[in-house]
Amino acid sequence: MSMFFAIAIGIIIGIILIGFLVFIHEAGHFFAAKFFKVKVEEFGFGYPPRIWGKKKGETIYSINAIPAGGFVRLLGEDEEELKDNRSFAAKGPWLRMAIISAGIAMNLLIAFGLFTVVLVSGGFRVDMPTALPTTGQTLNLSFPFGKQTQGVMIGYVFPGSPAEKAGLKPLDELVSVDGRKFTSIESFQKYINENKGKEIAFNVYNIFDKTSRWITAIPRKKPPTDEGPLGLDLDSVITIRYQSAPEKIFVGPIHSANMLYFQGAAIGSLVSLSFREKSIAPVSESVSGPVGLVGILGQFIGSTGLSGAMVLIDTIALISLVLGVVNLLPIPAADGGRLFFALLEAVFRIKVSERIERAIHTAGFAVLIILFILITYNDIVKFFR
Repeated sequence: MSMFFAIAIGIIIGIILIGFLVFIHEAGHFFAAKFFKVKVEEFGFGYPPRIWGKKKGETIYSINAIPAGGFVRLLGEDEEELKDNRSFAAKGPWLRMAIISAGIAMNLLIAFGLFTVVLVSGGFRVDMPTALPTTGQTLNLSFPFGKQTQGVMIGYVFPGSPAEKAGLKPLDELVSVDGRKFTSIESFQKYINENKGKEIAFNVYNIFDKTSRWITAIPRKKPPTDEGPLGLDLDSVITIRYQSAPEKIFVGPIHSANMLYFQGAAIGSLVSLSFREKSIAPVSESVSGPVGLVGILGQFIGSTGLSGAMVLIDTIALISLVLGVVNLLPIPAADGGRLFFALLEAVFRIKVSERIERAIHTAGFAVLIILFILITYNDIVKFFR
């Protein structure tokens, strides 16, 4: 019961955290609109129907039923109210682009700041497992920034195995084994198989709690099927160290670029696997929406408490980064879609009819809502599986 209560509290905290990221994003639009003298008619969290609303000054502040994001409704945003100087439509394309981009900029700044906190506290070092948790695929990666070294990490320890009895645990990175450094799973497994029945000394570094330990274990000569001599499932890991002065000064944006590279490689790998298997299962098992993210954060907070504070901050930074980048894409009804039309007008002097643009955004919004429902259903199914 205590664990259930802890996870429930964690879910509440997760909702607050994601709500905070949405609030920050929409606050960017809000303050940019105020700065450029555009009237803000409503500042809403979630999408309608409205649950609660209160008007303060000229703006309605509301909480809405669909917790998939949020919005700022500006005067003249969806129609040509050029007669009113405080209308969004009355502003030039560059000012409209500045207001649209402000939410994205806020999410990126939050990500840069939080990543900086995590990296500075970790000595400008980060360990990146390169195996996808849902498929087990190992990504062959070379990140664009930082000094990188390959390593081996423990993903799972079988109960009752020599590894468990010795004190090895998940997320232990193998710093050295009998004084040797192993950069591949295959070379480590070969060494263990050649030394069954002998005492082996492990120097490990746990990438979760940032602790180093020395441990000895004796591999079994006749292990159970599929467990191996030590009783370990292993993953590849890349350790990235940001060492130069520019890397340390701009570690937030630089690490964000590395994380976007990793996410792009992971998505590409999952899509490729889906095509090969002629199934959407690899993608559907890996994709999470707001409900899934809240569930993951809730379980994480409930099981780790404050001990995983830096990992939690890192996760929030990643969510904020992805939120900012996805909103930058030219998706109808999203910020990127509106930014695209404003860019057309600013650069190519192409002014799309407000009626046509509104119809495109409405259709895009309908598609986003359908996707949200499908992803939410998938999140709920995975959560109770």
